[in-house]
Amino acid sequence: QQGLWQLFSEVEMPLVPVLVTMERNGVALDTELMRQMSHRLGEQLLQLETEIYDSVGHRFNINSPQQLSSVLFEELKLPPARKTKGGYSTGASVLEELRGVHPVIEFILNYRQLAKLKSTYIDTLPNLINPKTGRVHTSFNQTKTATGRLSSSEPNLQNIPIRGKEGREMRQAFIAPPGSCLLA
Repeated sequence: QQGLWQLFSEVEMPLVPVLVTMERNGVALDTELMRQMSHRLGEQLLQLETEIYDSVGHRFNINSPQQLSSVLFEELKLPPARKTKGGYSTGASVLEELRGVHPVIEFILNYRQLAKLKSTYIDTLPNLINPKTGRVHTSFNQTKTATGRLSSSEPNLQNIPIRGKEGREMRQAFIAPPGSCLLA
């Protein structure tokens, strides 16, 4: 308990009004940029689907772990890594190990990355804009992590991708009001 009162009174409590202001203010989004990105990512995903189907010689449900497992490990005879209840694992770590073994692996990894970005962020965040404020409002959590770090939820705005061209471009959709700037 030593030092906990000091931590509480000098760090945690002074942070509360700052977090309240941040939650209340929210963050503005460039919805036109998000719309353009959604369209472009949709086209890229269609192109990747075509490349995946061409690589294996037929269509299948790319998003089905069972069908993907069957294609990769039974049809293409790629070396399986881990077995699950439904078949061989097609998780990211398994696919990363198979990178370079067959061209379809790179297409699948790219497809998954873009599909996640599009569904989780690009297509979802604009729908979370508060109609009264015109902004997205998150909740900051001071006490949810064991390490004492701040977290964000509904939506998690601390987990916006930065890797890759698309992730960096998506971050540009968070905008400041005219005459202001965002510092990160």
